[in-house]
Amino acid sequence: MILSMSAEHQPQSHLTETPEEQPISDDILTLPNLITIVGGLCSIYGIRNADTIKGIAALIIGELSDKLDGSLANALDQRSKLGIKLDPIRDKIVAAAALLKLSQEGSASKAMVGTIAGLESTKAIATAVAEYKHNQLPEESEPLRPTQAGRISSALVATTTTLLIIGSSAESLGYQKTAKTLKGLGKLGFAAYVPAAAVAAGQYVKRARDLMNSDQKQ
Repeated sequence: MILSMSAEHQPQSHLTETPEEQPISDDILTLPNLITIVGGLCSIYGIRNADTIKGIAALIIGELSDKLDGSLANALDQRSKLGIKLDPIRDKIVAAAALLKLSQEGSASKAMVGTIAGLESTKAIATAVAEYKHNQLPEESEPLRPTQAGRISSALVATTTTLLIIGSSAESLGYQKTAKTLKGLGKLGFAAYVPAAAVAAGQYVKRARDLMNSDQKQ
């Protein structure tokens, strides 16, 4: 309450903008967007070559870059319409590559792979429908953003699949204790992911339905 009262008495120019309030540009070639693309390529390379030290390093770098691009965009005031769309697309492509790897190697149960695939597919389809309907709105409309649950579930699925993939690689290299620890952490990540992804999927389906209904009323 004290903080909010003091903020109200400050000049507007001194208030710090939240990420949602910062201007969003039409720029394409920005440092955060470049990090998103290069980081995604590193993740995919790492997933495909996770049985090597170079591959594991690339996978870790790719996942760290996914945490860096958004923070950097806010810090440098380089939030862009492309970046808002690019980041979740990158997450879904990397998640699909990781699931394919886990399925091929049997590093995760069929139930785990199926659950992740189902939830991520629901989020992706609902987002695609919402984007299609949103693009028919006036140009001044705010771009669609991932919800908080969507951001959390994306981070958790990336962490979960990374731990399971590296754990499987550690096992093949003879590091049994390390492999057991990593796989255990991966299962914990999965347990946290499911409710977050379920909430996000519900939110995205509702958003798509609302946009479709609003289009029908016009």
